[in-house]
Amino acid sequence: MSKPVFESPLTIDPEHELRFVGPFNRPVVTIMTLRNNSCMPLVFKIKTTAPKRYCVRPNIGKIPPYRTTQVEICLQPFIYDQQEKNKHKFMVQSIMVPVESDLTDLNKLWKDLEPDQLMDAKLKCVFELPSAEANSENTSGGGAIGVSSGSAGGGSVGVNTSSASAEAVEGKPKLSSEDKPSNLPDPADYLEIAGENKALRESISELRKENLHLKDQITRYRSSPAVKQVNEPYAPILVEKQIPVFYIAIAVAAAIVSLLLGKFFL
Repeated sequence: MSKPVFESPLTIDPEHELRFVGPFNRPVVTIMTLRNNSCMPLVFKIKTTAPKRYCVRPNIGKIPPYRTTQVEICLQPFIYDQQEKNKHKFMVQSIMVPVESDLTDLNKLWKDLEPDQLMDAKLKCVFELPSAEANSENTSGGGAIGVSSGSAGGGSVGVNTSSASAEAVEGKPKLSSEDKPSNLPDPADYLEIAGENKALRESISELRKENLHLKDQITRYRSSPAVKQVNEPYAPILVEKQIPVFYIAIAVAAAIVSLLLGKFFL
């Protein structure tokens, strides 16, 4: 006799890997589908080893019995290096709670739980870039690619795949228009250009200050009384300061007359 198969209370789709299809110079979104297979409400929480690189909505929530919810995982833009090994992982923690439990404050409920009550499921992240062969296949046989993507995760998952993979299915014309941001310069080039522009502005400012300073010095030099004009005749300084002989003779005569008058009156 075969052993009975017990269905897990929580089904995660995709089950083991979260695929993100580039280009990665813009946000890339993928969808995770969670299904509650039990007759009790289920509370889940999603954690990642790289919280600064991803935006998860919602990262905590509740799923009614036999219902499904979707979680949107957005990978933030970054510089992709194929040689770099990706070690990003996600962990989905879940627990079944009684129907009469208060589910208004899920964070408080989660803090009150015992760690041994939680069920864990781990998924690894996979980064992919659309290859040239895939682009050529999209132009000729986009329908076949759509079937393969749908068969990987079921009918509902084929609709909720990442936006980048959906663009790859639609064909080459739309893919080429979406790929235009990948041809933009690297952010590091922008920083280098901005630095050079700032240095040039500072050099221009210094040259302007030096020019104004030279103009001011020339103006002061020209307005100084010690500076002679170009067309002014040269006159020696000693000649300008000499006393005329006529005035000296008058002074001597006056002295002699004053002596004679002094002797006459005495």
